[in-house]
Amino acid sequence: MALERPVQRLMDLYGEMVRIGPPTVRYRHADGLEQPIMGLRVLCPPTSFERIREDLRQRLAAITDAEVNRRFGIVRASAPLAVLLGYPDRFAEMSGGKGRLVMWLSHYEQLDDPPPAGIAA
Repeated sequence: MALERPVQRLMDLYGEMVRIGPPTVRYRHADGLEQPIMGLRVLCPPTSFERIREDLRQRLAAITDAEVNRRFGIVRASAPLAVLLGYPDRFAEMSGGKGRLVMWLSHYEQLDDPPPAGIAA
């Protein structure tokens, strides 16, 4: 999300000279392989709340807080970055473009299974 504007600016300035690949997850080598865990907070219309919460559950997000009232819904959660790639577009679709999503790097966590083939480590 944070790179959309800078990437567009680079593309505007340099055109086809800039090559930017799809987003990848960078794993960290410590005592073993560690994956980045993102914190996230969503603010959405109440009509989108259940759909968004269920989507996060399906992505194996750990939901720490969720509430909805007549005006808005809020979900706070954490999830591996690997399952959140592409999530901003999905969130915008689910919220009808009326939600707000904030994501940040929370911490790294031990990865029990190796990442799928083709994922940067």
